[in-house]
Amino acid sequence: MRVRDDLPLALALVGVLAGVLVATPGAATESPAPVVGPDTQTSVRAVPGPVREGDGADRQSDGDRLDRGEDDGDDGDRSDGDADDGDPSDVAADLTTPELAGIGLPWLASTLDSLAAVERGRAGLTGPTVPASASGELITVPGSQDAPREAATVRQVRVQVEDGLPVDAEVFADFVMGVLNDRRGWGHDDSVAFARTDQPVAISVVLASGALTDTLCAPLRTLGEYSCGRNQRAVLNAERWSDGAEPFLGGGGTLTEYRQYLVNHEVGHLLGRPHTGCPAEGETAPVMLQQSLRMEGCVPNAWPDAEH
Repeated sequence: MRVRDDLPLALALVGVLAGVLVATPGAATESPAPVVGPDTQTSVRAVPGPVREGDGADRQSDGDRLDRGEDDGDDGDRSDGDADDGDPSDVAADLTTPELAGIGLPWLASTLDSLAAVERGRAGLTGPTVPASASGELITVPGSQDAPREAATVRQVRVQVEDGLPVDAEVFADFVMGVLNDRRGWGHDDSVAFARTDQPVAISVVLASGALTDTLCAPLRTLGEYSCGRNQRAVLNAERWSDGAEPFLGGGGTLTEYRQYLVNHEVGHLLGRPHTGCPAEGETAPVMLQQSLRMEGCVPNAWPDAEH
């Protein structure tokens, strides 16, 4: 697994590793390849329910599109939250545990594994992998949460998780709302803020297995691995939530950043934002660039307001 977590600890570990490598005859000199591997008023009401075939099969609009272009020339986005300033989530070594154990550093491999588990926990993941299919039923995270600030518009958001996924739904909901209300997000200009509810509303953020994603995104073809923003749902594929996407990670982005990107990108479609391209080689990617598929020469970015 690619590990990027607490900055001070990560730097210390890398420093120790560098010292050991220098002092160890025959130690590997090549850099190992990187591995892809959010006042609360609570009203308890969970709304489970089976999802039926054909759900979500009506017309697609510019702001209601799969992260995979089929007929309009866009390629598919294989579909990373909150990392406010000072939140440790961004820097560590691109090292794999077998490589570390192979050069006599099993203790460091174990530490990096622990950091990886912490990072996954912050995103609500409670297991090392996610299944390709689960129950097919969506469970609404109960309770409500006010928008954290005034804005021109307050949009209500429902958060749902497929039953059977190894996910702490409350933690996932906190992560999602933290991303949506981050000052770098869609409300950076105070045009919009987001409140959470457990009632049916115009925006639902859904974490689903690949199989259920296919059903919810139909008639768009998600093939068990893509995500979509349509039919009032930002459907996040659980595999992508767990493991990220190589173009984003290979371009220097972190798993936390990828999850932030995934929320902002798919909710962006529900807010009417279409896909866009990279403005120029080496520029920061627009959040509506399909960064799961390719970076087009841009630098990975999770935020609508990347400059802040």
